[in-house]
Order: sequence, then C-alpha cells, then structure tokens
Amino acid sequence: MNTSPRNPLQAHLRSTRLKSKNTLHRKKRGSTLLVALIVVAIVTAVVGVTLVATSAATRLGNRASTYIAAERAADGAVEYGFGIWKQRIFASNGAISTTAANSNLTAPLPAGFQYDTVANNGPLAITATDEYGNPNSSPKPTVVSLNNYPGWQGYAYSYMVSAKVTTVGQLGSQAKAGVRRRFQYVQVPIFQMMFFFNDNMEFYKPATMIVGGLVHTNANLWASSSNAGTLTFSGNVSYAGSYSQTNDPPYANLWSGWSSNAEIAPTFSNGGQSTQVSQVPVAQPLGLSMAALFNSTDSNGNNDGYQEIIQQPVAGQTDPPEIASRRMVNNAGIVVAINGITATVTTQNGTAATAAQVTSIASAFTGKTTIYDQRQGTSVDVANIDVSKLTPVLNTLSTSGGFNGVMYIVDNTPVVPATPATKTTPANPGSPNPKTIRLQNGGVLPDKGLTIASQNPVYIQGDYNTGTTTSPNSVPANSTGNPNNTDSPTVSGYTRKPSAVMGDAVMFLSNSWNDSNSSLSLSSRTASNTTYNTAVMAGFQPSSASGYSGGACNFPRFLENWSGRACTYYGSMVELFASQTFTGQWDTGNIYSPPYRRWNFDTNFTNNAPPGSLNAIVYTRGSWSKF
Repeated sequence: MNTSPRNPLQAHLRSTRLKSKNTLHRKKRGSTLLVALIVVAIVTAVVGVTLVATSAATRLGNRASTYIAAERAADGAVEYGFGIWKQRIFASNGAISTTAANSNLTAPLPAGFQYDTVANNGPLAITATDEYGNPNSSPKPTVVSLNNYPGWQGYAYSYMVSAKVTTVGQLGSQAKAGVRRRFQYVQVPIFQMMFFFNDNMEFYKPATMIVGGLVHTNANLWASSSNAGTLTFSGNVSYAGSYSQTNDPPYANLWSGWSSNAEIAPTFSNGGQSTQVSQVPVAQPLGLSMAALFNSTDSNGNNDGYQEIIQQPVAGQTDPPEIASRRMVNNAGIVVAINGITATVTTQNGTAATAAQVTSIASAFTGKTTIYDQRQGTSVDVANIDVSKLTPVLNTLSTSGGFNGVMYIVDNTPVVPATPATKTTPANPGSPNPKTIRLQNGGVLPDKGLTIASQNPVYIQGDYNTGTTTSPNSVPANSTGNPNNTDSPTVSGYTRKPSAVMGDAVMFLSNSWNDSNSSLSLSSRTASNTTYNTAVMAGFQPSSASGYSGGACNFPRFLENWSGRACTYYGSMVELFASQTFTGQWDTGNIYSPPYRRWNFDTNFTNNAPPGSLNAIVYTRGSWSKF
C-alpha cells in the first residue's frame, strides 16, 4: 500500500523535516564526540601533570630521605669520633697534642654510604681548636667557669669532630651531609675546694665549725648542726647523690637519743641554702680512664682503687700506664725510702742533686720513735722528718737543680711479728708496729712550695707553713684563738707557700704534743692553738653499721684534748679512698675532744696550686652544626 502523501507539498515538507532531523542528530553526535574528546584531553593532561608532580615529589622525597640518612650516618661517625677522642685523652692523660695526630680516622659506615674528605684531614677529623673554635695545631687551655658546678673553675681544652658522608638513594639521587660537634675536656683542680669527697660526706653535729670555700661530694651529703650557728658554710655546697640536713642521718642507730626534732640545719652565710646548695653531676677524679681500670677482686695488686695514687706499685705485677702515670712515687722529683734506720735518697724526673745535697736530704730523717695512737688502739713506729732541714736544700734544688716540688717519703721497713726464743734461736723483737711518717718543724717551707706524699699514715706535728718553727704565739691565729676566723694564719712578713700532704691518713698534732703522754688519759694530752696551712689528700674510714666515720670535720684526725682550743686551717681537703693502714673507727672518749675549727680554703691555690696537684675531669659536648 502506498503511504506517501498524496499532496506533493506535504511530501516535500515531510522530506525537509526528515533531512533537518537527521542533520540535527548528526550535529548532536558530533558535539558529543567533541566534548568527549575534550574531556579525554583534559583528563590526559591532568593525569600527565599528576604523574609529573608525583614523580617530582617522589624524587624530592627520596632526595630528602637520602639526605637524612646521610646526615644520620655522619652524626653516628661523629659520635664514634668522640669515643676515639676520649680514648686518646685517656691514653695521654691530658690534651691531645696536634691536629695531624687526630686525623685519618675511619668509623664503620652502613652499606651504600661513603666518606668525603673533611678539610684534607681524612674521612673523619678530630681537630684541636682555640677558645673561639678555630682549628689550632694544639688545644689552647682556657680558664672557664663550669655551668653545672656553681663556683668551680677549670682549664678547658677544646676540640671539634667532623664527618662528611655521601650516599645514593633508591631513584639514583645522591646526597652529601656534613656534621660537626664541639667537645671540651676540662681539667678541674681538686685543690680549688675546701672539701672534695669522692664518697659520702657527713657533718653530724660538729663542735663550732666555720667552713670557707667550695664543698663537694660525688656521693651523698648529710649535714646537721647541734646548735644554731654551730656549723656554718660560707661557700657553695654541691652533691651528686642526695642531700639531707635534718632527716635520715647515717646509721642513726649509732646515736642514742637521736631525734629528727633535735636536728638543726646548718647556717649558709652567703645567700642562703637555696643559693648555695645544688645537686650536680659526678666529677670524675683523675679521669674516667682510671676508674674503668679499677678491680679490687682480681689478682693484680696495682689496680685496686684511687689509693694507688699514693702507693708504690707491687713488683712483678702489671701496672696500667694510666695508673702508673698518676702515682706520686713516679711523679716525685725526690724519693726518700726508709728501711729500719737507713734513709736512701733517689732523684728523678729531672732533679740533679750533688752528693752533699743528697746527704743533707737524708739527714732530715732524724730517726724513729714509738708512740701510742689512741684511735688505732696500738703502738706505731714513727719515722721523724725534720722539714726545717729540707727547706734550705730544696730551695737550692728548686732554683737550679730541676726539683719539681714533689717529695715521696716511705717507710718500707717490713712489719714482722715478734717471735719468742727457742732452744735453737734467740728471741726476735721483730717490727710488728704499723709504719708511719711524722713531719716536724714545718713552719717554713721552700719558696716554690712543697708536696710530701707517702703510702704510710702521716702525722703533722705543730704549726705548718706559718713562717715560724719556734714561736707559735707569734702567729696571730694562735695568739688569739681566732674567734672570728679573721686573724692571720702566718707571722708578719711570711707568705704561705703552696703545700700539700698526702697519705693513707693524716693526723694533726698540736704545738703542745708530747710523745711520752701518747698512751696516757685524754686529760694528759692537752692541745694548744695550732695552725696548718696545707692541702691534705688522705683516706678515711667510711661510716658503716658498726661505726660512724667522724665526718668531714674529723677528716684530719685528732688525738688530743682540744677543748677550748682553736685549730686554724687554710688549704683544701680531698678524700678519694678508704684508708688501708689506719682503719681505726672514729670515736671520742679517750681519743680526743674537738677544737674550734676555723677552716678555710686557701685562695692562693686558685692561681698557684701545690706541686703535683690533682685534677678532676669533666667532659662536655658542645654545639652541633651542619656544614
């Protein structure tokens, strides 16, 4: 059936409509395609940009992580260098000498890392610097105040450790990182303090005591006064452990009637407790190297503790060089060895003495005496040294003979028990008493100072380093009793000399001491005002469940009735070890009664320390930087 329109006009119109509709459809399809193509192009562009950005970010992230890894490796190398630096200081007992000696080190690095040369000093450089951080051929000591130790001063040696490391990341990115850190090795003269204790320091209700100068312990500090103003500190007080002034006394069970309500805090006369008392890090005596070597349980008798400083080495056993270099017997310019009634003089370390001078030194040993030491509860043999006979010859040797101011005196007489007679052998009186040294007539010391050290216990009898050996009352502090701690400790016109006495224990005997009364009751041993101007380094008997140490106030030991008498002291007191020979526990009773203690730090030590002075060691890490 024919469906075409009969009317030609209608047919034409219909054909036109169909053509228009088809054209419209084609245009729509073209537009859609164009839009789709545009969208695809945009998406492609976005994806491309995203891929580029992602790739760049990945590369940047990888570069950053690679740099961080290199920086960490360099920082680890610097810490390794710090360890090498400490080892070298230990080995040399002091400052490393030159830049060249510190170069060309290599610390192990992880796989994929390598060193770059640092300033032509090899892959890892330890460089000495001046006080401003500039490289120097050798470290230049600088006087510094120690931030962590109020009032302390030391001699700082500065160094810089540098490392530069290169590494390659996962996408081939390369990174270099340079790191440097500054370090300081600070020598702190121990004799710049009134008290330096390596062990617990105790002041338990002392008789009237005025303490001037710095006070420090590497352990615990316990201080209590019996009455207001009895115990006074005028300088800074520091401790590394804990501090108590009215509670938890050491071994309180030893004190009948002790009560915390009866304890009175010390007086702090230079700003108060909040200003003067502080907790500080441990200050290593003589460096970390020595402490690391000590072992009192092995078979070696030469590494038992800090007492090795004053002891002679045991023959036939290893003497570690770090310890050997610190022994006073090795550092002395003159060694006087006593055996029986014979004194043998040896010069060393550059001292050149004539035969006549050696004879003069030997003549200062005036023989032996036996006295009774009430604290030890036994008789002791005393080798008497007349210091007034030493001073003239040591003055000459200090000026022209190369004497370094350190003398080591030791009594090596064997301690042999007495044996009774038998049918075949006569009785042997033996020599059973402990051997000790006594310094007498020590009022005038050599012009450049004098340090006397011994492994034996040492008695100091009478005024020491006051300017007189014959007229104690011409010393103002003795004449008045020094009630305000302001009277001169020397006669007019005499300048006290840098002085130290070192021994297993140090005992103060007054100007009135009499050997014949040593075994009598306390009432027969009455002291008189006496002044001592010298540093003291000695052992002590630490507190235990069986007895009190006597505290820092009894660090120099007394054997007389000092009641109402003054003991004036200028110097520095250092405790590093427990006594090995004089181990008698502290007590009063028939042993002694305490003096008025007028104890002061000798400020002359700040710039003119005693010969052979010892140093505590402080290591500090300085600033960290990149380069």
